[in-house]
Amino acid sequence: MDLWKLNRKMALATAAGVALLALMIWSFNPSQIASALRRANPYILVLATLAQLADLLLWAARWHFVLQRAGIRAPFRLTFLINNASMLINNVTPSARSGGEPLRIYLLSRLTGCRARDVASSVVIDRILDYFPLVALLLLGLASLLQSGSRMTRLLAAGVLVLTLALAFSVWIMANERIILRFGTLLSRLLSRARRDDVDARRVERWVRRFVRNFRRLLSDPCTLACGTAISSAIWTCEVLRTYLVFTALDRAVPLSVIVVGFAVSMLVGALPLLPGGLGAIEVSAASAYAALGVDRGISAAAVLLDRVISYWMVNAVGLASLLHISRRRGRGELHDAVRAGQSGDDHSTLR
Repeated sequence: MDLWKLNRKMALATAAGVALLALMIWSFNPSQIASALRRANPYILVLATLAQLADLLLWAARWHFVLQRAGIRAPFRLTFLINNASMLINNVTPSARSGGEPLRIYLLSRLTGCRARDVASSVVIDRILDYFPLVALLLLGLASLLQSGSRMTRLLAAGVLVLTLALAFSVWIMANERIILRFGTLLSRLLSRARRDDVDARRVERWVRRFVRNFRRLLSDPCTLACGTAISSAIWTCEVLRTYLVFTALDRAVPLSVIVVGFAVSMLVGALPLLPGGLGAIEVSAASAYAALGVDRGISAAAVLLDRVISYWMVNAVGLASLLHISRRRGRGELHDAVRAGQSGDDHSTLR
């Protein structure tokens, strides 16, 4: 896909997200939102920011741990920078928060000399490790809704079902060498036509076999699953803690169960590949969920806006700073290719 057309689509999707965000502010009473924001306690907001920074460190720590279990040696500092950069791509592309994964594979393989197929298996396992904590979070929200009789019960129940089916299907696909080989062969043919060069079928086959073998080994490793899930639990605990601190900064005592439900609903909506990083959709769904569960509408919207400043805009700034730092290390031309690979999901250049 032409890079200009891709950037145009991203710009249009971002504009749609901003418009949706503006609509939410208007419908939730701007004067009440502004009043709530003026009363916010800056010291508690600093604590919420620290919770988000801890979250970023934990995301990187989990991937670094998986890389070690895969036998890949990479400095934690480099892992942290690349993970931050991938989050930036996730947040600026409407790709169900997966647009940054090819970037992770590309950059780490380029900067460390590791095989891209080995890095790819670690990235897939890293994403799978989110499953159990996320389902536990959804089940907690579901239990809370069952007690209150809310209409959002079906949404969270559907979320648990969709996550479970998605995990089962993904694991089946990734562990099936025949299916991955067919997909890899088809992709290599399409890339050959687009770039007018040939991709060696034997290289594709070796890539797939090594990827599947590493994936199966990591997936069957009890230490990887247990420790990775424990880190994932800490990650999502920090996510919920950050939102709780934001509400506290607004001098509004909100039950933890309400925060879990709002977080779970917004997470499900944000996973849809419609808007970059769920921009606008997450804000609307979270604020609506909090308001439906009895939180004042002005407080709900103000809390969501502050929470997203920390979890979305600040994370984007950290990701951009990380990407610029990496660019100084590798040069602008190669960085341009890496970002393009992340945006388009193209891992042809790392087929080795």
